[in-house]
Amino acid sequence: MAALVAVVVVGGIACGGDDDEESTGSTATSTTAAPTTTTTDPSAEVEAAYLGYWDAYLKASMDPVDPHLSELQDRMTGAQRQATTRNLENMQATGQAVRRPAGSQHMHGVIEVSVQGRRGLVHACSVDDLVTYEVATGRPIDDSVATKRYEASVVLERGTWKVEQVTETERVEGVVPCPG
Repeated sequence: MAALVAVVVVGGIACGGDDDEESTGSTATSTTAAPTTTTTDPSAEVEAAYLGYWDAYLKASMDPVDPHLSELQDRMTGAQRQATTRNLENMQATGQAVRRPAGSQHMHGVIEVSVQGRRGLVHACSVDDLVTYEVATGRPIDDSVATKRYEASVVLERGTWKVEQVTETERVEGVVPCPG
């Protein structure tokens, strides 16, 4: 896998390899207001929240890694927020970041969204060809390529849809077309 992989709340986040380092223990408080949505279709809002999470995660994972990027912190909640922040803190502490390779096919796409009240469920697919590398030397740590399927729960919190949990449900090495 390259950088953006399964986010399994119980086991933390994997990003560019098996990062088992402890958190730096730093904390920050976001002062930026959470992004708001303007559509009236909750499925479209849930989809936008999910894709926005991945866009912000990519931005936070690139050099300089920013575990407390408000754009990302405002898009997640609960254990997902804790695990994602911890993973990014580990990347920062170990001098790692991600980058797109030349000709990158990296993408996230939504297959299906269902919404019931204040909860949404997203089934999605991604092509992950991002390279996790050592910032000081530029040496690749993980340049594998995989197509992944995800299931994500998204919750409506204070008027904003936020990612609560992302779980990788399938992984195939290489680039495979995503359904939909």
